[in-house]
Amino acid sequence: MVRSRAFHSLALGLAMFLTSAAHADIVVGQSVPLTGEAGGTGRGLALGAKIVFDHVNASEGGINGQKIVQVVKDDAYKPENTLRNVREFVADPRVIALTGLYGTDNVSELLRQGVFDNAAPPVVGVTTGARLLRETQNPAIFHLRASYVEEVDAIVRHVTSLGTKRIAVFYEDNPFGEAGLRAAEDAARKRNVALVARASYEPYTTDVRNAVKDVVESTPDAVIMVSITPPTAEFIQQFRAAGGQAFLFCISTANVEGLSKTVNASVLQGVGMSQVMPFPYSATLPLVAEYQKLMNTYAKGTPYSYPTMEGFLNAKLLVSALKKAGTTPTRASVRQALDNLGQINLGGYTLSFSPNNHIGSHFVDLTVVSRTGKLMR
Repeated sequence: MVRSRAFHSLALGLAMFLTSAAHADIVVGQSVPLTGEAGGTGRGLALGAKIVFDHVNASEGGINGQKIVQVVKDDAYKPENTLRNVREFVADPRVIALTGLYGTDNVSELLRQGVFDNAAPPVVGVTTGARLLRETQNPAIFHLRASYVEEVDAIVRHVTSLGTKRIAVFYEDNPFGEAGLRAAEDAARKRNVALVARASYEPYTTDVRNAVKDVVESTPDAVIMVSITPPTAEFIQQFRAAGGQAFLFCISTANVEGLSKTVNASVLQGVGMSQVMPFPYSATLPLVAEYQKLMNTYAKGTPYSYPTMEGFLNAKLLVSALKKAGTTPTRASVRQALDNLGQINLGGYTLSFSPNNHIGSHFVDLTVVSRTGKLMR
């Protein structure tokens, strides 16, 4: 019931944004999956940004008296939809910035098609940690999350410290999953452990039967899951039902709220999850206390989550740049402000950007699911 109310509220809010955008002073575009396999994460990213913009508009009158309007378009996690949506944003001069784009394939397609030229709006936050999107810096994209290489390396370092010698990888058969697989291969080689299975599943499905069979037969000590939430949930259930006893660890592209909707807490208990955002469930940082306060004010009844935390952090950074981008922010002035932020402390959480560095964070945290289905650090 909470989920449906939250989604209904978000959908109404987005409809209002779309109809009011013509009169907006500052328009921020966002293409995310609101529907489909990754819809839960996409809705969280959009809602997390929305609470920041709502707060700035309500408490500060916007930026220099100009209200922020968030325009969100559903791409259903399909690259062709993301390409269409973002091209529309780029072609609209009212759109000053983009935030919270989702998916390795999706962002890769934008780069392949040359969407982010010098006149494009800056992109604050992309939910992908693929190395191929970071090796060559794109002047328009500002990353707020650690790479998949850093996530997987942290997982492999942890499981090998426990004596693990045999690791399997379950991954999505596309550039996103392949990036995670390569990271696991590198980390395993570095620590002299065996990668005993490489088991993939097709994108946009939850049919993981063949992957489960391959992994179970390889008898691993640990399994790293490079996958989004629904197929991760299926894999966990089927792997345990097939007698798999290995330690299970997923990267930040899966979220515990989605997993716990379909996986019994007793099955989910002990699953490890790497994270690239501050822990949203405990206000140990001023940033998290602010996040929780805004969630309780502008999204009352919606549970705290990593996707909403990521959307919140993306929007916080964008607002910081907008405030430094002149009386009437433009695409160019916002991009320049982001380039010149240097080291910025957002309530105890530090990011760093410069003209030669658009990777603002290398933070990786490891969490585990408790017997009640909640995350612990």
